[in-house]
Amino acid sequence: MNIKEEKSKIRKEIKRRRMSLSAEVLAKIEKELPEFIASIDDEELSKKLKSAKRIALYRSFKGEVPVDGLAKSFMEKGITCCFPRVEDEDMVFCDCKGLGKDEFEESPLGIREPLRSKKPVDPKDIDVVVLPAVAYNEEGTRLGMGGGFYDRFISSTGSGRPYLLGICYEFQICSDVPSEGHDISADFICVIPEEEYTD
Repeated sequence: MNIKEEKSKIRKEIKRRRMSLSAEVLAKIEKELPEFIASIDDEELSKKLKSAKRIALYRSFKGEVPVDGLAKSFMEKGITCCFPRVEDEDMVFCDCKGLGKDEFEESPLGIREPLRSKKPVDPKDIDVVVLPAVAYNEEGTRLGMGGGFYDRFISSTGSGRPYLLGICYEFQICSDVPSEGHDISADFICVIPEEEYTD
């Protein structure tokens, strides 16, 4: 099995498991996530989040870890939050003051993206990126959906790369995630324990 086939197999299994999570479980995780992350005893993570002026997040889709509650907690602390929008082959981030329909619209794929009228921010002005992912290995190497949007975006920041925070379910940690040269790695992975989403 080549790398492409290995990645495809992992994506299929993880997406199946994500889609099996109930709305009640996702709501519980969303509510508890801010406190869960705040309780993590990691000096660098705490320092980066405390000093961040702008944090990039995503709008969860099809069972991805729901981070809306986290975004709201950052906004309440006065941190500017930005979210991704796909433009042709690239991804840009735009500041949003809230999470309502006056700030977002649905893409053709059904993903909530900042309104087209919003101006993209300079990638170098983003301090922390909360990464969506299909899977990670123990070293932090990320497996995405295959479009390469995050890989290209992070590469565009050059030496001023933001701090990369991965948040995932325990079942998304896969030792056999294959790594290629362009794959990005998270600086820290927050793993949601299995007991949080199983009966």
